[in-house]
Amino acid sequence: MRARDVTDLLLLSVLWGAAYLFTRAAAPAFGPVPLVALRLGLAALLLWPLLVWRGHATALREHPLPLLMLGLPFTALPFVLLTFSALHLTAGLVALLNATAPLFAALIAHFMLHERLGVWRAAGLLIGFAGVAGLMWGQASIKSSQGALAVAAVLGTSLIWACGAHYTRRRLGGVDAMAITVGSLAAASLALAPLAAISWPTETPELRAWIEVTFLGVASSGLGFLLYFRLLRRIGPVRAMSVTFLNPAVAMVSAAWYLGEAITWPTVAGGGVVLIGTAMSLGLLGPAADRAR
Repeated sequence: MRARDVTDLLLLSVLWGAAYLFTRAAAPAFGPVPLVALRLGLAALLLWPLLVWRGHATALREHPLPLLMLGLPFTALPFVLLTFSALHLTAGLVALLNATAPLFAALIAHFMLHERLGVWRAAGLLIGFAGVAGLMWGQASIKSSQGALAVAAVLGTSLIWACGAHYTRRRLGGVDAMAITVGSLAAASLALAPLAAISWPTETPELRAWIEVTFLGVASSGLGFLLYFRLLRRIGPVRAMSVTFLNPAVAMVSAAWYLGEAITWPTVAGGGVVLIGTAMSLGLLGPAADRAR
């Protein structure tokens, strides 16, 4: 990779890794649904002019039902679940658990789409989920009595996003990636707007919370997707996916600095096992790595 690509990859890992931090910080002030509606709405507004400039806005009219499907159960719901989990788990643990999305994607591809895993990738799945079990064994970083439910919400988010990836490939495979992103973000934010109005906090959030949600919408979602699309074009999906392994580290370190969250050895060790298993299941480690490259 060129120096510019490495810089973009590191910047994207900061933007997406910090998203867990600022979600954790802003969720108590806004609540899950208002926060997600604001975040996704800001991102859609930021990306819309660029989509029009590129001449791909017509794709929204040509594929309304698939984009609506992608926007509601595969975008709005998982973001709300992820934000709910941030009320009860540390940012680092949420990031680590959310990194299991490729594991679920591999399972779906194998059992539903009949794609062959191979011995090495299957071993990666077992190692990855063993790492998740290890994280939960000591209830690392769980901060409330609803911690188990929050863990289930994060893992549910990973499963939903894995299903959404396969749905996108089958139903929107030939559609411009930015059109898919803008359409799903807009559909999700509009669908959540009435629920956000009903559940809007009685006390006006402080300025700091507004800055945090603005960062989530403009930087993490809006600029983050732009960087990701550029990396996809220049270095391909396999290398671009390596950001998955940088996000948890960024989330843990930044949350320790910004929120004072503790970084424990059990969390680091369990997270390392999860990421190693994920890399194996993606073919980034082991015999499949050469084929992936």
